[in-house]
Amino acid sequence: MFRLKNIPILLLALLILILIFFQSWTFYLGTTDVTFERLLGSKPYKEIEDISLRRYKEGAISPHLFTITTNSEKETIENLSKTCKLEQTTIEQLPKEANETDIEMVEVIKKSPYIYLSKEYDLQNPKDGRMCLLFRDKEHLYLFINGNI
Repeated sequence: MFRLKNIPILLLALLILILIFFQSWTFYLGTTDVTFERLLGSKPYKEIEDISLRRYKEGAISPHLFTITTNSEKETIENLSKTCKLEQTTIEQLPKEANETDIEMVEVIKKSPYIYLSKEYDLQNPKDGRMCLLFRDKEHLYLFINGNI
C-alpha cells in the first residue's frame, strides 16, 4: 500500500525533474544557432561553415558579437544585407555605444576593408530596428548586434 511518508520525496523528485527541464531549455535557447535565429529571424545561412558567439555582460544595448567563417563571403554579406537592411558605411558613422562596448572591436573595425551598418536602428528599442554592424579582419566576418530581444 502507498504510504504518506513517501509524498515529500516524490514531490522533491518532481521538482528536481522540472528544474532539470528548465535548465536544459535555457541552455538550448542560449546556443549560438538559436541566438542567431532569434536575433535575425532566420537560421544561419547555408554558406556559413562555422559560427561562434560572444555575449557582452556590460553595455546598455546587450550586444552580441558573432564570429563567422564562411565559404562564400559575398553571398553571406548579401544575405545579411537583406536580413538586417545593411548599407556600406565608414568608421566615423559608428554609434558611440560600439566604442563604449568594446575598444578592441573598434580597432579591428578601423582596419576592416569594409563596414556595413543598419540603415535604421534604435539602440534602446530594437523592435523599431535592431542595430547590425558587419565587418571583417583577415580571417573572419564579424556581425555585431544589439541583443535586446
